[in-house]
Amino acid sequence: STSRNTDARVDMTDVMASPCGTPAPTEAPLDPRVAWANSIRKIVTRPDAINEDGSLNQQFFKPKKVVYAAEKAKWNDDDKENLYKGIEKYGIDPSSWKKIIEEFCPGRDVLFIRIKASRLIGSQGLNRYHGWIGTKAEVEAEYERNKAIGLATGCWKGGILVENDHGDAMKAIRERDEREAAEGVAPPGKRTKHK
Repeated sequence: STSRNTDARVDMTDVMASPCGTPAPTEAPLDPRVAWANSIRKIVTRPDAINEDGSLNQQFFKPKKVVYAAEKAKWNDDDKENLYKGIEKYGIDPSSWKKIIEEFCPGRDVLFIRIKASRLIGSQGLNRYHGWIGTKAEVEAEYERNKAIGLATGCWKGGILVENDHGDAMKAIRERDEREAAEGVAPPGKRTKHK
């Protein structure tokens, strides 16, 4: 009834819709959970939404139509500068977003500010920044550090560092942080809370 391959064998060099789109090195086996997800997708997912190997077809999920925000809701340079000021005063932390909105970005919601902060610092995940405070220059420096890691690991997508299924970005961040600590290099910004 269907020509889809339902064989339990899965090509272990495949990745499950890696956000960075970078396949795993051929010598590293794929996480068994990812391989299982790919094999199940071949059975239950419509063919145009997946690649031949069971990984997600990212093109399928891209918006077909772009919807522009209303003029008053558009993000502008003044908004961006205000967010820099908010990060300098309150930092990047779940407890900071409402304070930043009240003082610097009125009319915005928490999710919107969190996404914009993520773009400013160049990292999809902000958990490692909880309690981090930095000036505009320090935020920009951290963006460049994230971009360098993203480009080196193939995990730079849409102007931000995203993790893949193999943890390449976090591994590179840990290695960089260890190297800088050994060399006595202080990273940009400062931490007001410890992880």
